[in-house]
Order: sequence, then C-alpha cells, then structure tokens
Amino acid sequence: MLTNQVSVVPSSVVAAESTFEDAQRTVAYLRSYGMEAGSLEVVGAELRLSRRPAAVPVVRRTFASAGAGALIGVLSGVFVTLVAETTMSGFAVLLWGFVYGALIGAMWGLFQGLVRNRPDAPLVETIVPSYYEVRSHVDDVPVALSLLGVEPEPEPAYEPEPEPQPEPVAEVEPEPQPAVQPPVAAKHPPVKKARGRKRKTAQGV
Repeated sequence: MLTNQVSVVPSSVVAAESTFEDAQRTVAYLRSYGMEAGSLEVVGAELRLSRRPAAVPVVRRTFASAGAGALIGVLSGVFVTLVAETTMSGFAVLLWGFVYGALIGAMWGLFQGLVRNRPDAPLVETIVPSYYEVRSHVDDVPVALSLLGVEPEPEPAYEPEPEPQPEPVAEVEPEPQPAVQPPVAAKHPPVKKARGRKRKTAQGV
C-alpha cells in the first residue's frame, strides 16, 4: 500500500524502518513466507517539514541537455537534407547537426545548473516522514512478528474495577435545647394608706 493512502482495515505495527526502501524489503520478506500483500502496508510516521535547496548536479544536467540538443540537431539535419539542396552530403549534414546540437544543449544545461545551484537560490519545502512503519492486519500480527524474530508483547491481565464503596454518613448530633425557666411573678408596689382622712374624721367627731 502506498504511503499516502489511508487504511480502513485495523492494523498494528510490526516493524519500523528508517527508509522507504528498507520498509519495502521487510514487506517483500514477509510476502516471501506466504503473507498476503493486502494485509501489509507501509505508512509514513511523524511527518516533518524539510527544507532543502533545489540543487541539481551540474554535470548531470549538462550531459542531459547535450543529449537532447544532439537529438534535435540530428532531426534538423534530416529535415535539411530532405527539403534543402546543399553541397554537403547527407552524412555531413547529420554530423554537423549532431555536433552543433550537442554543443548548444551542453551550454544551456551548464547555464541552468549554475543558476539553480547558486548560494542564494530559494529553498524547496517538502513534507517527509521521520520513519516508516510496516503494518499488518491484527489477525496476522503474531505470524509477522514470529517471522521477523520479535516476541509479541504479553497482553495485560484483566483486573476488574473495584466497586465504588458508599461514603460513610456522618452522624449529626442534635443541638441542645435551651432550658425553659418558669415565669417570674410581677411584684406590685405597696399601697400607702391615707392618714389625712382619718384625722379629719376624728376631729369632726
């Protein structure tokens, strides 16, 4: 499976390689032992942004342009020998077309290589994975790990979750009631006797 495709089948990682070529070799090794190609895939992991100069080898570009120019020169020579009348033979026309085409193409390729490899050339940003994962279908993971010589990780033992215990309820002590005091009888002031009237009465008698 290509690295830019999304897998809809549940899978698990069986190997991790630093390059795509190594991941392909791992897949080819697993397929040689009978594993199906549909159950294996290579996935790029931990994508990162890489910046590099758009450098092209000057010598390679020069030779490529020289070859393209030589081909164009030969075709031009064939056209000239068929259409125009010249004092040179057809072989000479083709030879000169080949030489001139190769020279012009080489000069053009050298110029392009020097321009693109200059120090202030803009950088090209590409997204590349840090490493490549070889994934297999969950049902074929033990087989793939055994072929690669990797022991599968033991599954964790199942531990039941403890049941939640009820929180203890704090006992609330009743507040003490204030003591009820008996009502106090009201004290009336003593009544003063009128002595003046008695005196007047005695005098009148």
